Amino acid sequence: MIRIRNLIDTLHTIESIAVIPRVASTNLVARRIVGECVNNELSLPQAIIIAGEQFAGRGRNDRRWSSPPGKGIYATTLLTRPVHLLPLVPLEIANAIASYLRETFAIDARIKWPNDILVDGKKIAGILIEARVQDDRAYLLIGTGINVEPVQDDARPNAVAISEISPRNFTGVTDATIAFIEHLDARITEPLEHDRVLAEWRGLSIHQPGDRIHCILGERTISGTWDGIDEQGRALIRNGSDVIAVSAGEILIG
Repeated sequence: MIRIRNLIDTLHTIESIAVIPRVASTNLVARRIVGECVNNELSLPQAIIIAGEQFAGRGRNDRRWSSPPGKGIYATTLLTRPVHLLPLVPLEIANAIASYLRETFAIDARIKWPNDILVDGKKIAGILIEARVQDDRAYLLIGTGINVEPVQDDARPNAVAISEISPRNFTGVTDATIAFIEHLDARITEPLEHDRVLAEWRGLSIHQPGDRIHCILGERTISGTWDGIDEQGRALIRNGSDVIAVSAGEILIG
């Protein structure tokens, strides 16, 4: 963990790194920090919180996310961005995680809308983004969970880990975490260019035009075929001559 903390002098955007051996959830810690900053009109530190273990991690739709020690990268990144760039953030973070896996571990990582990371249909990473808006700034909590070592857990039967599929020499969770922080810092230092973000996301997407999909929106399900994403990153679902743009939801394929 000392090696992780010592990274800070080499980074460009991330200003601080907090390493916590065991915590309920890195997003919960980050939420308190954001609340303090917003309520007291303070600048949000551009920071990353790394946990060795989470005992109450949650994913989309409040699903439990198993985060045992030594098995994964459990992180929340705190960032501020202009509000008008907010629609690009989920796509760009998905791009960043997929490119991290591809470049560091030679894994053919792909994106399922909006930002689940899959390899051959199995989930290797998940992203959960929360935002609080204050005037023209968005205070972002970017929760990331990446499977580094396999976990036997009934809660995620369709999962895969880096160590199981990377063709490169694997050196463990600490080195994977260091590479992740370095890669993420480089990516969030780049400007959020609309056309570049959408083009990269489309190139990494698992979805093909005409794929049969179902989108779950609370108690409602929209069924149709995949028709791409629009300029705001919304999923386009075609049903006959109608095209529905969806900004949030869970996609099921097939």
